[in-house]
Amino acid sequence: MSSILGFPPTTVHRYQKLMQYVEESTFATTPTSAAFVDASIINSTRTTYENATETYRKLGRRTLYKLIKMGVMFPWSCSFSPVDTALIRYGTENGNNAGTLTGTIDKSLTFVNSIFANSGGTLTEYYIVRTGCKCDSITVTTTSKGMVTVDMNWLASSITPTTTANGGLTTPIFVASPTTATPWSNLTGGTSKLSIGGVVYPFKTASFTVNNNLDPVDIDGSSAIQALEPTVKQTTFTCEVIVQKDLAIETAITNGTSLALILTLNSTGPKTATGNWFPTRKEETDASDETKVRTCTYSGELDDVTCTA
Repeated sequence: MSSILGFPPTTVHRYQKLMQYVEESTFATTPTSAAFVDASIINSTRTTYENATETYRKLGRRTLYKLIKMGVMFPWSCSFSPVDTALIRYGTENGNNAGTLTGTIDKSLTFVNSIFANSGGTLTEYYIVRTGCKCDSITVTTTSKGMVTVDMNWLASSITPTTTANGGLTTPIFVASPTTATPWSNLTGGTSKLSIGGVVYPFKTASFTVNNNLDPVDIDGSSAIQALEPTVKQTTFTCEVIVQKDLAIETAITNGTSLALILTLNSTGPKTATGNWFPTRKEETDASDETKVRTCTYSGELDDVTCTA
């Protein structure tokens, strides 16, 4: 009996080249002979191919007249537990006035991966090339009895699927040996992970989010993004701490003042996220059937955040 499917299916376990990236010198242009860098230990991606369209209707008819393409957008996201801060810093670090600072929001990236997928009835190496990528937002979270997790949302100028050799790139140097380093967990930051105003707080969970508010520069006459320019940087921090007698955070909320914040993601180095935190909200709940120790959740805005290289 012949197969009804008619072609060989595939799974994510048929990745040939794991996700890797390289900095672009010119936006949305992959360098020649690019030496790619391992993109940490990414465990999931989500990609959207999206057209900006106008639904046009003719007066007197109920049905669609025309769907008119006006532009394209390629948002995608990835999640991982890090082994370093290299990729993280493309979402957290400020650039310079010239817009040329490497390892920061100034630089766009080309990402490449390949997977064996159906092409003409056989499994063929199928490349996904993402060019002109910048991080629109990033969230880093650490919890008790959990992994440090990073969620990054990207915008890309283009995402091209192709079976062309090397993804159509010119003499690329792909990663030969992906990292075997152990991803960070709740234990890698040591016993003094969260310092607020010089006081170490025992906590259940802590996270910060950076929104770079990228402007996908579009112009009349072109469907493609011309640039991805970061605008206002919005940074927030939230933590659930074990209730204790220290009232420094409550005082800062009352007075509208800031506290120096250090979150240690890995004590080796160390690798930290730092900034000045303006706590603005406290949430605390008591219930008669509670079976855990008392905690409270604080949230507020950071003036900025930077991660150790």
